[in-house]
Amino acid sequence: MNIVLENSSIVIIAKDFNVSIFKPFWLLKNNIFREEELQGNIVITPPAVQIPTQNFQFTVLPDRLQVFMSRKYPDAEADIARIIGGVVKTLPHTPYTAVGLNFNYLVAPEAEDAFSNWNRDLFASPLSSKIQSTKNRKARFGSYVSFDVLGTRLNIDIKPVKASNDIETLCKSWRAGQDLIRVNLNFHSDVVNSKSAVDSILDKVAKWNEALVLSQKIIGMISE
Repeated sequence: MNIVLENSSIVIIAKDFNVSIFKPFWLLKNNIFREEELQGNIVITPPAVQIPTQNFQFTVLPDRLQVFMSRKYPDAEADIARIIGGVVKTLPHTPYTAVGLNFNYLVAPEAEDAFSNWNRDLFASPLSSKIQSTKNRKARFGSYVSFDVLGTRLNIDIKPVKASNDIETLCKSWRAGQDLIRVNLNFHSDVVNSKSAVDSILDKVAKWNEALVLSQKIIGMISE
């Protein structure tokens, strides 16, 4: 079985971020960013700020702040704690409403011609057979699961997808257009009614590695 962590991210939702203050000087002054992380092609416009670095991409919009990682690296949790933690502690009066930890995987059998049977055997439900014959080799199936864990609501969305044109950069044995399963794991937590939204966000940030390990365990179950 081929398994790839496609990307991961942490997203903070708020009723209104003051996007205009997220300038390099302010981020550096408040020890949120390091100087070497501010050397890329930074985009600053009235409705958005985007800062690409070697390991992650930082984005601020009026309703959200995101740290997006296109690969796994050892210091991810420390970087998230410094950046997200730095922002929420520096701006404690921002009306934060939710936080989400996201891990997106791609999964497929090593043999491309085995996908149809594997997908059907693992994901076809009794309801699926009412909608479309499970004997149809072109039929594709997915799933959705949701439960409480790590003080969050974990939403797992599993869908069949076609591999993108640049898929070989993620897995050399895959080709553009072949069938894959994308598994999106979202550890969601509402903070709007919590005693301290900042403390609640910091608590979830501190669980990044724990959530990553759990996501890998769940993917392992799917790929057995």
